Amino acid sequence: MQENSPYLVGALILVNQVYQACQASTLANICRYYEVEPDYYEWSLNRRAYKLQTSVASLCKSVVFENTRCEHNDFTDIGNSKYYCVITQYITSINTSKMIDKVRELTDNSISKKKYNFRLTSAENSFALTGYDNNGVCPMGMNQKIPIILSKAITELKPAIMFLGAGDVNWKIAVPIEDFIRETNCLIMDLS
Repeated sequence: MQENSPYLVGALILVNQVYQACQASTLANICRYYEVEPDYYEWSLNRRAYKLQTSVASLCKSVVFENTRCEHNDFTDIGNSKYYCVITQYITSINTSKMIDKVRELTDNSISKKKYNFRLTSAENSFALTGYDNNGVCPMGMNQKIPIILSKAITELKPAIMFLGAGDVNWKIAVPIEDFIRETNCLIMDLS
């Protein structure tokens, strides 16, 4: 890839968006950035972990879920948001029924279960909300302040570091979990 290629310039702008958000927070100087090969997502999880010198369990992703039954587009009410940025491990799946129950608990179950139906949002919605494309989504520096949910299993990692997309598909960021929780005030939920 040429140094001045449009792709590289675009990638660096997005990674810089993540970097600037971290620098403006308590995450400054404690996150680490890694460039990965273009075929990284064709690799096995073991090979990805080896590349980043971490465990497979530390490989995480940020995905945007949409409550398709939400009657508004607001995301300021954490118990009744249209969208949530969910961080989970690649080795686990998200149980949306559990997610509904946990989110409803935030409102003391005052909103009917019938008002919830969580699905991955479209790539277009995800990009509009986060500013990042698939496999580059990062909770730091998102376009919108949508609520962040961290899978409880991630809090049990040893060492306590998670690897996420860093704004671009070819960049990853290592983030200390406790610092991330303090900085983002994210919700922690058992979703598996």
